[in-house]
Amino acid sequence: MAQQLWLASPTGAILCDTGDGTLRDVLYHDLPRERLAGLLFTHGHFDHMGGLHSLLGFLRMIGRKDDLPIYYPDGCSEVEETINGFLASYGTTTPFVIRHCPSQPGVKINLAGMEITPYAVTHHGGIAGKGILGRLPAFGYRITSAGETIAVSGDTGDCPALRELVADADLAVIEATYARSADADPDMLKQVHLSAEIAAEIGKTAREYILIHRRDKK
Repeated sequence: MAQQLWLASPTGAILCDTGDGTLRDVLYHDLPRERLAGLLFTHGHFDHMGGLHSLLGFLRMIGRKDDLPIYYPDGCSEVEETINGFLASYGTTTPFVIRHCPSQPGVKINLAGMEITPYAVTHHGGIAGKGILGRLPAFGYRITSAGETIAVSGDTGDCPALRELVADADLAVIEATYARSADADPDMLKQVHLSAEIAAEIGKTAREYILIHRRDKK
């Protein structure tokens, strides 16, 4: 269920999230890492940022020279502390500058020729047996390049910001953790993750949509 999206424009590329296995996938698919302009994080859960340290280590090893801006929701301690931990070990021998870019909802980001607008979606943590925990700093992103718009939900419950994010996008990439709404407590669907039914309903407000992060029950 690890998540990462490679998004490319004529002038560069970004990685949205770096779940465990991101480096493996970049190498396996021979993605043009020299075009990577920066990283974008939806939130700090392990399946969305667990591959950050290894990716930074690889970019250091191959001698990247260009600055690497890393955008994440302000207050996302998991991303912030992973960057700091990497720099504590390798900062003096890393040949590129890692730029911390804590971001705010609605404040546009320009990266790799893309205009990116963060939306503050609703996502709470959870631990088996502990129920729903506190709300996390979490973003969905609306990304526009060459006149086309992609909406990336990140992990989210059903909330007004998500519906605004997706409406009229050319393509929506939406998480759909539960196969059916009946599989989840209603509070989970509002605060933590979507079902495929709810995600499809929201996705239909875009021109096209893709459901990801699926955990379909057989």
